Parts: sequence; C-alpha cells; structure tokens
Amino acid sequence: PDDERLDAIYERLGQLDPVGAEPRARKILFGLGFADHLVPMDRKTKHMSGGWRMRVSLAKALFAAPSLLLLDEPTNHLDLEACVWLEEHLAEYKKCLLVISHSQDFLNAVCTHTVLLHNHKLAYYGGNYAAFCKVVAEEERVQVRVYEKQQADMEKLETFVRVNKANGVAASAKSKKKVLEKVQSEAVERPRLRVRTLTFSFPECTRIAPPVLPFDDVSFSYSGKPEDYLYEKLDLGVDCDSRIALVGPNGCGKSTLLKLMSGELSASQGTIKRHQHCVLGLYHQHSADVLDADLCPLGFMKATFPPAVVKRSEEVWRSYLSMFGFTTKQMTMPIGLLSDGQRSRLVFSMLAMKQNSLLLLDE
Repeated sequence: PDDERLDAIYERLGQLDPVGAEPRARKILFGLGFADHLVPMDRKTKHMSGGWRMRVSLAKALFAAPSLLLLDEPTNHLDLEACVWLEEHLAEYKKCLLVISHSQDFLNAVCTHTVLLHNHKLAYYGGNYAAFCKVVAEEERVQVRVYEKQQADMEKLETFVRVNKANGVAASAKSKKKVLEKVQSEAVERPRLRVRTLTFSFPECTRIAPPVLPFDDVSFSYSGKPEDYLYEKLDLGVDCDSRIALVGPNGCGKSTLLKLMSGELSASQGTIKRHQHCVLGLYHQHSADVLDADLCPLGFMKATFPPAVVKRSEEVWRSYLSMFGFTTKQMTMPIGLLSDGQRSRLVFSMLAMKQNSLLLLDE
C-alpha cells in the first residue's frame, strides 16, 4: 500500500547504504584512531576509557549522517591525527553542520559561517573564524570612532552653552542646549568589546638548582613484566627552565609518563628522584570533575587555601579568580552550574596560587 512514511524509511535506508554500512563504519572508526594495537573496534565500550567512549559517540553521529549534525567540542579527547581526519571529513560534509569548538584551526578548516552569541542575541557572519575575527575587529573600531566623535561633539556643545550663558547670550545658549539635548537622547553607549582576550599568568616561584626531576634508566609497565614495558631504559631530566611538549598517538603512554613524574605511579625499574623543594602542579582531563559541585569558586579557594596555611584576604581570592575570567556573580555561583571551561579555569586559578616550580599539563 502507498504510505508516505514507508517511502521515507526506504529512502533513508537507501541513503545509509546497508550493504556498505560496515566498511563505512570501520573507515570512520579508523579515522578517529581505533586500531588493533591501540583500541580494537570489537572491544566492548564498557572496557574503554571515557575518552574512547566519546570517540564511539562521535563515530555514531558521523555514521548516521543526519540532515543537521550538532557537535559540541568534538575535538576533545582526540589526538592530532584524529583531529586532522575529522577536519577533512567535516569539510566534505554535504549537509548542515553546527559546531561549538575552542580550536581556531578546527573552526577555520570546517566552517563557512559563524554565529556570535552576545548579550542574549545572535549575530551572523559569513566566512570562517579567522574572517569573523577580522570583521568584528573592524566593527568595533568603527563603533569606538563613532562613540569618541559623539563624546567630543557633546563636550563642545556643553562648553558653548556654559560660556554663552555666562556671557549673557541667552538665546544662542538656549538654541545650542536644545541641540545638545537631542544629541544626548540619541547618544550611543560606550562600545563593549564582544571578543576579548583572556590574559593570565602563573606567578614566579623560587628557582631550584637542577636536577629537578631526573629519570635514570627508567622502565615501566602496569603488570611489572618486562615484556609489557611501555618505556624501557628512559633517561631524561626536567629543570625549571624546561618547556617540553610530549607528543605521540593515543595509547602510547603520554599520560602514564606524567603519572610517573607526579609520583602517582612508580617505575618498574630505575629511579625517579624529584627535588625535595620542587612544588608540583598537575592538570589533567578529569581535574575539574572532582570539584565539589555545591561549593562556589570563592568557597573552593578558601577551602583549598585555609587561613592557617596561607594568609590571604577575600580580595586576593577575588583578584585571582578575576584574572582567570570569573565575574563577580560567577564567583559565588555553585560550581555545579559552571561550564566545563569555567571549571577548568577554576583549577588553573588554584594552580596559579600554589606557585608551582613544575607544571604538568595533560590536555
């Protein structure tokens, strides 16, 4: 029988290509980093980490190829190779895509239009993120020029009215006052920058003579067995002036190496000797997940650094939180109501207060 719904289902099945479904699914999973030597495609998701389960969810959305694909921070938990693959895949996506991302490179590679949410309103711009930044910067320059000219004109009129009133030229002063009142009624407000750069820093700490964190002939495996070693006979040194980028594919042991540096794990063989005066700060992907959702950022800082340990006034906590982008209102909001980015910034504000001599930053 004729049925429009049935026709629509058949059409959708045809689009999904049941015969080629498995090869297409494997291609997507491979592009996102699944491989036999890392995480096999037939492994049960309950045996995967949170990051790999996120990749499965992303692969599921890409496989469905919906008319409207909504992606919120899709590059989280992806290594560089998977990010590049995703950029190329989405650049060729034939349907509508709406994406939220903090990666400028990703937005520039994928997007053809940009929507700015500002002051509870949406503004639409053609072009990728780089083009959007140029247009917004020019708009703000124009707004500032208009505002400055308007303020200068008003100041001239006010001076004219005041001088002529004092000199007894009432008619002329009255005429200009009407003009001034009209300009004031039509005056634009001082422009508020829509795209602002967050600037923060980590305070200087007491310098420590090297070696700060030396590895001597270090080998490691979770089982302790030599045949399972992730690293073998590592020799390296980390000092106060070191700026080290640790790169490699997912699953090769980057985070494990940071756990060895922080002391969370111990070497299976060899020695790791941290300097006795080294204050170590660690940020990882789940640092923000352990925050007390009922506390506010201000309360968190006070609980982390009680007066008995660090003598600081509330104004000091407020200044640190402000440096990391928190408004006065956000400082007293429950942490559970903050965004993921705000919770991460709260952890960074805490790390800045500790004046660490060594920072380990994982994603």
